[in-house]
Amino acid sequence: MKRTFTAVDLVQLPKLDAPSAQALGTEVLTAAKAVLGDRGAARKVPEGVIEAHEDLMSALATLNQAVATRLPSLPTEDTARAKVADVTVDAIWSGLYDVLGGWSKIPGLPEAEMASSLRAALFPRGLKFTQIAYKLEWAESNTRILMIKDNELETQLKRLGAGKILERLYEAHEAYGAALGITSPVEGAEVEVTNVRAALDELVDALRTYVVRVSGMVSKRDPRKTEIAQQLLAPIENWRPAAARGKAADAPAEAPGAEPSGEPGKAQQPGPAEANPADAGGEPGGP
Repeated sequence: MKRTFTAVDLVQLPKLDAPSAQALGTEVLTAAKAVLGDRGAARKVPEGVIEAHEDLMSALATLNQAVATRLPSLPTEDTARAKVADVTVDAIWSGLYDVLGGWSKIPGLPEAEMASSLRAALFPRGLKFTQIAYKLEWAESNTRILMIKDNELETQLKRLGAGKILERLYEAHEAYGAALGITSPVEGAEVEVTNVRAALDELVDALRTYVVRVSGMVSKRDPRKTEIAQQLLAPIENWRPAAARGKAADAPAEAPGAEPSGEPGKAQQPGPAEANPADAGGEPGGP
């Protein structure tokens, strides 16, 4: 029997549905941005990793668009309600952005470093996501809220005094979804047929290829490359859905039209994505 060594064979990712894939993809790209923004570190990143990074960016954009267009169309009578909800959500995200920015400007405080890290994770492109179409913005907002809950960032934000902001954000985000007919279906809303499943599969494949390429950076002769690989893969290695934090966790909610990736009922076996890249060995290149 012929052996194959594709990314699908080599990498076992966590089980992902569309929303969790959006969140994880965003985290991975945020970690990569920090590395590629460092000239010294960027010079050690092989072309194959850069290519996989670009493919991952494209796949995430495709999934975001697929999820957004799969959401119910906005009836005319709810346009005013959606506009009010949009302005409210925009203001709350802007307020949180300003709070983190204020803390980050204060030298000598541990909270300043924490705020800078949170700001980079939640607002990698500033507030641009609040200026896009309603349904696309809701998807972007939902991704950030999932990041906050899945990575226990709530505790850090509350230490910075943003507890009340988070409470209001969750309420406003829910109201925003209801106004758009997302979290509360609107009578007469029509769902546009978009293949979210295909977009999810594309992102999962892109993540697998990215893991293989980054793992190929590990080198015993160059410890710095290993450090960079660990930094790039940290979001995947540390990924833990919000439900996993409870003792009796419920299955994660699935996005419309998308089943979780992976085979239901099959035990997840540890693979390269769940292992420390320092244990992988190998030189730059990768598939």
